Amino acid sequence: PLVPRDAKILLLDIEGTTTSISFVKDVLFPYVLSNLDTYLDGVESQDLDKVKDALGADLAALDENHPSNVQVSKTKSKLDCAKAYVVCYVRALMAHDVKATGLKSLQGKMWKAGYASGELVGHLYSDFIPMLDWCKSNAVKVCIYSSGSIGAQKLLFGHTAEGDITSYFGGHFDTTSGSKREMESYGTIAKALGVEAKEVIFVSDLEAELRAAKEAGMVAVAAARPGNVPLSGEAKEDFPIVRSLLQLCGAD
Repeated sequence: PLVPRDAKILLLDIEGTTTSISFVKDVLFPYVLSNLDTYLDGVESQDLDKVKDALGADLAALDENHPSNVQVSKTKSKLDCAKAYVVCYVRALMAHDVKATGLKSLQGKMWKAGYASGELVGHLYSDFIPMLDWCKSNAVKVCIYSSGSIGAQKLLFGHTAEGDITSYFGGHFDTTSGSKREMESYGTIAKALGVEAKEVIFVSDLEAELRAAKEAGMVAVAAARPGNVPLSGEAKEDFPIVRSLLQLCGAD
């Protein structure tokens, strides 16, 4: 598929599409774990209690036998203050890649501090800005849909090696619009954009997300980037594949 011939809106995933998966896994997540103690030392006690409660709610929403809850149960009796609870909860949730509201809120605040200090710089694939420029010149709206919060999305794109690129985007969506693996979420986003689902091209590296978007009526395109999980044989047959986002830019 090509924009603007086949659609006037591009809806893009971040990890594995605009940005290397390794940036998230090898830079952003380790930053949280290595700076957690220092960051929490600067948080007021009443705010620390709120963080503890929010992370506790994240864990309570999981099954009792979830690995994160099992991990917490092994050390809970030794925890003697709110900070110790927060550290324990964060490590348990992140160890098992849980994406939950309380955790994402804390991570977002920590990343904000890291970007502001210059310690964190958002990674972009080299084809991304040329694609954004092309879309801007051809009246194609580019939007983002990521499991990372809208705040975290704007932080990443606001602090890249190429500077602040947030002005390129016509909309941001996160899991407040629904899970990326559920068809209904894509219908919700299309409605928010004021278009039919078929007028949107969605690009992601994850097969489950592509299937959900396709079921909703969007044109789903697989992003094949270095380090991405290899697509199944079935997915290779079911979805067009791009190795550069510039491959979507064409004639009307």
